[in-house]
Amino acid sequence: MTTTSEITVLADKPIDSKGSWVDGAPYLPSSEIERTLGWELKPEGLCKGDACIPLGDKVHTTTDGTHNLVQIANLVGRPCLADEATGIVPIGQPSNIRADALKQRIAPNFSLPDISGVDRSLSDWAGKKRLLVAFSSW
Repeated sequence: MTTTSEITVLADKPIDSKGSWVDGAPYLPSSEIERTLGWELKPEGLCKGDACIPLGDKVHTTTDGTHNLVQIANLVGRPCLADEATGIVPIGQPSNIRADALKQRIAPNFSLPDISGVDRSLSDWAGKKRLLVAFSSW
């Protein structure tokens, strides 16, 4: 079943796109794929700069020319989920960026309030040993 609606893609920046949901999967037109992921759909495949990935039958395209966003994101190495009920599609960082962070053992910087309510960033303790304790009552 196909449903046309606004799809919110949470990638490098949040983007609202007009698209459709086909059997629970988000589909976007070519122009929205480029705006969302930075990869352009060309006759030779999915391209970014000089690099192109041939699509073959890896990405489903509808008769109206929209493309399965989850399949395209996975093809370029970005994990992707889709929730038709909320209209949200979160897309993770490229796999090479995640792999580099693991190899270098560098955690991304973040800020959380301490017990006194003062915001503390992980980078505040750069070069020092640190322990992060997380607690939840649920």
